[in-house]
Amino acid sequence: MSQSAAVNTEQKSGIAQSAEGVVAIALFAVCATAGLAAWLLSGGDADSSAPPAAVVEVSAGLEAGGQEDDELAVLSDWQQRIDSEFDQRDQARRQQAQSQAMQQQAEALAAAQAAANAAQEAAAAAEARARAAERERQRALEEARRQQQVAEAEAESEPTPQQPSAPARGAQVAAAERVPAAIDWESCRRPVYPQAAVRFRQEGTVILAFNVDAQGNVEEGSVKESSGYQRLDNAALQALSRCKFEPERVAGRARASSAEVRFAWRLN
Repeated sequence: MSQSAAVNTEQKSGIAQSAEGVVAIALFAVCATAGLAAWLLSGGDADSSAPPAAVVEVSAGLEAGGQEDDELAVLSDWQQRIDSEFDQRDQARRQQAQSQAMQQQAEALAAAQAAANAAQEAAAAAEARARAAERERQRALEEARRQQQVAEAEAESEPTPQQPSAPARGAQVAAAERVPAAIDWESCRRPVYPQAAVRFRQEGTVILAFNVDAQGNVEEGSVKESSGYQRLDNAALQALSRCKFEPERVAGRARASSAEVRFAWRLN
């Protein structure tokens, strides 16, 4: 009996030791597993992993800084392009405005020059017509004198007719020896075409009446027949009132009289 009890006791002790061994192995496995997991989570050794993390952070910072500089450079380049384009457009607008202003000034100058040229041509044409009229008048006077001389010569060669009465003889002498007053075109400037009349293309012929003294000076002038435009009438009267006249002569003696002057305004 005692042997059986001893054998049972030994068997129980072996079982207990076996259970304790299993528990110890299980605890070691758990600790090993936990340690391995902690090592894997920390990336290996703690001391050797710190510098690479710092390097990664610095590199990431440098890469972020470089990207920001590139973006700023691109934005700056676009800003410069936009500013340049605005400057070019503004300069183009200013140049266009200046070109338009210069073109308007050139057109105004051309119009003024054309008007001045037209006025000069009209004045020259009027002067030429006046000179022609004066030459015609002088020819008429010469012809009248020649005919008078011929008549006097014929009268001297013929028998003396019965003398008419004194009043009739005086009228004949006055009619034969009267030379009307005439303007001296060389003594004054020709009337100048008014700019407004040139612009509105106004033309016409004015007849002026002047009271002339025995020295040929104009005492008074007036418009006898209008050209149809007051500015033309006034310009002609003002200019021709400064002229000298050949006074009227009767039997060779100058005397005060009236004279009429016809002046034509024409635009060629």
